[in-house]
Amino acid sequence: MNDQFVVFSYYGYFVLFLLVEFVFTRFRLGGGGKASKEDRRSFLFFFVAPFVGMFVWMTLLARDIVPANPSWPQWILGVAVGLTGFAVRIIAKRTLGRFFTVRLQLEKDHEIVDQGIYAAVRHPLYLGFILEWMAPPLILGSPAGFLLVTLPIVAGVLLRIPREEALLTEGFGEKYRSYMGRTKRLIPGVW
Repeated sequence: MNDQFVVFSYYGYFVLFLLVEFVFTRFRLGGGGKASKEDRRSFLFFFVAPFVGMFVWMTLLARDIVPANPSWPQWILGVAVGLTGFAVRIIAKRTLGRFFTVRLQLEKDHEIVDQGIYAAVRHPLYLGFILEWMAPPLILGSPAGFLLVTLPIVAGVLLRIPREEALLTEGFGEKYRSYMGRTKRLIPGVW
């Protein structure tokens, strides 16, 4: 596998990630007011940690401290996982519509969205985000990327889901508990 091709495809993937997150779909922080401690922690896990991890990982790769040995099967798997993550995020954001925000909050006249992809899983945006960030280590054939980039995101998701579900249960009560009984959190049919 040609090194230039791998590097080009990696940076192309990253550009596509930015386009999906900030151009092709809505990106809203949420309503006014000060961010809670949990929101600041989420910002750390979802925005700061991946980019810091990416910088550290790229630095270690450039200095040959950690390996990058991509193979065609890994590269194909990485691209497939990443494109699946993009599709899940786009579908989930569009399904949520005006209720999508980065902050944990209920919008005015908020409703439970339980159709489309949300009929199968309660948190498809997080599933898509994890898939999006699993792709770069596969594309580059570098397991260190999972430790430095993907793992902090998974930790952030696992910390945030219970807080989000508590907020929604508090806001919607039995209606949200019923929805929780019909769906899985993150992986359709599993968890």
